[in-house]
Amino acid sequence: MSDKDTIAQIETLDAKRAACILARDFAGLEPMIAEDLRYVHSSAVLENKQEYLAKLASGHYTYRSFKTLQREMRVIGDVVLVNGDVRIEVDVNGTPKVVNSRYLQVWAKRSAGWQMASWQSVPMPQT
Repeated sequence: MSDKDTIAQIETLDAKRAACILARDFAGLEPMIAEDLRYVHSSAVLENKQEYLAKLASGHYTYRSFKTLQREMRVIGDVVLVNGDVRIEVDVNGTPKVVNSRYLQVWAKRSAGWQMASWQSVPMPQT
């Protein structure tokens, strides 16, 4: 598979991941998330897969929209690094927030297929 094909596959998976989160389809989301997930929010909160999915399911995080501002993907063997900027509208524990983040997302090819293994974001400065 060419890098171009791999990137197209990751773009499709990431769109599905976002759609599942917005639709609160956590059963659809779960197979796309690696068992060893490390999810670092722009607030510096670190969660593993179980913690992240539990907070989604409980309504602690209720995502209202994702808007990709820009992103670049690099294929390195069975890993895809995604650097990007995103605008997220989310309620965190009932408090509405708009978060503009610069992130690094890591997709890894595993026996179950491509899975998101890491997300780490930082707030972008307001311009």
